[in-house]
Amino acid sequence: MYGELYQYLILHKQLNMPGIGTFQLERKPAQIDFVNKIAEPPSYTLSLHHGNVSATKNVFTWLSDRMNISELDAVRRFNDFALDLKTRILSGDPFQWDGVGTFSKGMAGEIRFESSVKEMKTGVAIPAVKVIRDDAEHTVRVGEDERTSTEMIEMLAPTEQRRFQWWGIALIVGMLAFIFIGLYFSSKGFNTASTGNQQKAQPTQSGATYRTLP
Repeated sequence: MYGELYQYLILHKQLNMPGIGTFQLERKPAQIDFVNKIAEPPSYTLSLHHGNVSATKNVFTWLSDRMNISELDAVRRFNDFALDLKTRILSGDPFQWDGVGTFSKGMAGEIRFESSVKEMKTGVAIPAVKVIRDDAEHTVRVGEDERTSTEMIEMLAPTEQRRFQWWGIALIVGMLAFIFIGLYFSSKGFNTASTGNQQKAQPTQSGATYRTLP
């Protein structure tokens, strides 16, 4: 019956054994190893929780179908198995249940259990590389408020656009002025005279300010 009950425990993750306690197959979720950049698969650990428990009807149905016996006969065999297991443990000699663990008697007469299932992995480790997407939205803390990255981009975009327009206009005006000066000097020549007034000064003919009497 050891093999049948082991299969039941693996399938249902729990087995109540009267006089011994509850065997619990506990699942540990997948873990990320940031140092080695790998993702460890989920794992299982088997533990024994002491206490006065009773067997469930499911285990009798399972044994009846598995062993091809009546359910009443399954109840009788299961109870005999649990009693025999407890007697063997409390006799003082360590006892090993293959695939489950080792049982022994403690100093105070209690049942001690060392599990054979420790960190039993359900797969293999896989590479874990963080992917950063440029358009991925994330939360940004602004003062006492939290905003999304999309909201922050929308808030900052008008200021950046106005700044770009101001610098763009100044640059265009500067380039036009530079081109105008270059054309002017290329047509007038690069001398000091070309920057002054090119018209000759003509003396003004003033009229007589007096008249001779006859």
